[in-house]
Amino acid sequence: MKAIVFNGPYDFALKEIENPSCAADEVEIKVHMAGICGSDLALLHGRNPSVPYPIVPGHECMGKIVRTPADSTFKAGDRVTVFPAFGCRKCAACNAGHIPHCPQAKTVGVLRPGGCFTERIVAHTERVFLLPEQVEDDVGAMVEPTAVAVHANRRAALAKGAKIVVIGGGTIGLLIAQVAQAYGAQSVVVSEPNAGRQSLARQSGLDLICNPQDENLVDFVRDRIGMPDAVFDVVGSELTVKQSTELLRPNGLLILIAMPHGEGPGIPYHPIFQKELNVIGSRTYFWDDFTEAIQLLSDRRVRVRPMISEKLPLSRFAEGVELLEKQPEKYVKILISPLM
Repeated sequence: MKAIVFNGPYDFALKEIENPSCAADEVEIKVHMAGICGSDLALLHGRNPSVPYPIVPGHECMGKIVRTPADSTFKAGDRVTVFPAFGCRKCAACNAGHIPHCPQAKTVGVLRPGGCFTERIVAHTERVFLLPEQVEDDVGAMVEPTAVAVHANRRAALAKGAKIVVIGGGTIGLLIAQVAQAYGAQSVVVSEPNAGRQSLARQSGLDLICNPQDENLVDFVRDRIGMPDAVFDVVGSELTVKQSTELLRPNGLLILIAMPHGEGPGIPYHPIFQKELNVIGSRTYFWDDFTEAIQLLSDRRVRVRPMISEKLPLSRFAEGVELLEKQPEKYVKILISPLM
């Protein structure tokens, strides 16, 4: 079968690889759609020194089951998505469904072989989630990033009527803002300098958009919603962390979502101390965040279609990477389909 193989930093190709072997507790899935993620680009640029090259990347996908164990509740033809993180399956974190907290946690296509930029994959039955009929293939491929947004909002645990700011209008920022609205946020401001992504925010039902290159973000937010209860920083720069702490009301909450290169920005101690701010991190997702993401997409409470910029075959994966990196104003999420 065909697959995208990363041989090392800046070195990848479309290759023929062996079909995956399916264990007794696994299903075999024909991949229909797989999303290119920022972490895939990080692998390509050698920003993760622990990657076991060569590796087939990709961890956002949906497909159709072609083979199941004899006693499985799944059947051939079921449309599914896959939870991409592995744990030891023995520790307290794994037993609670908090796989990213497992000391041995690894994500398929990042630190563990078996990524989804290929024609077929296998997955343990426990990691497979059935997709409702109303969740179309391209929408189903967006469950994983939607689960990231669900997890961030659940970590924030904001009351209905909250006023929030999301700094960064890429895929995760737009999803966080939409999930916050679905959970009852009163006001949601999105800070994004890119005109194309500002347009996507509006298409996603978000109307409080600040261009921080043209307007002072702090003044914009204060004029429209006052002092927010929470800020989701999806950029993770020294400037955005500083703006976040300046924006927040006393006892407000800063949620750090971004994965900056290197050590990242320092935390401004004084405003956190003076305002008694709360600061938490939100990394990926827990088991039940996937279930919630599927429900939100099924109910159309989160709209992902506006941010799907292009669908390309495996043979044009390199073009997809180039479009995302060179034209971020136009391309936000690119899906790869081995069926094309």
